[in-house]
Amino acid sequence: MSQVAALCALALAASPAGAAGSEHGGSEFLAMEKIVVPIVGSDRIEGALKLKLVLTAKDAASLARMTERLPVLRAVSVAAAIEFSRLYASPQTPVDARRLSADLTKALRAAEPGVDRVLIVEVSAES
Repeated sequence: MSQVAALCALALAASPAGAAGSEHGGSEFLAMEKIVVPIVGSDRIEGALKLKLVLTAKDAASLARMTERLPVLRAVSVAAAIEFSRLYASPQTPVDARRLSADLTKALRAAEPGVDRVLIVEVSAES
């Protein structure tokens, strides 16, 4: 397990709601449900892009606001994942997780300025 995934798993285990934070200025985490979007090529579905995300908040107030707006943030995440899938995903090649994380972070920050980063805990492109 990667260090980021291990850190997220540890932080999320501490909170039943999927939100975790530190009283000492540490990162605030918000886990999202798994997202699955189609990979479309040549006017047909070639596979599925599957991802699990953890959002990091800038502070506790941002985390509270993000938790309240989770349905909106999920919709933005799905839209950004669909766009990424349309442009860059293929079941025959590895997923560019850095680009996906950057694209998702940009889209989510536009919807909610309290989002610090989008961490990709799991990602796959399957046929």
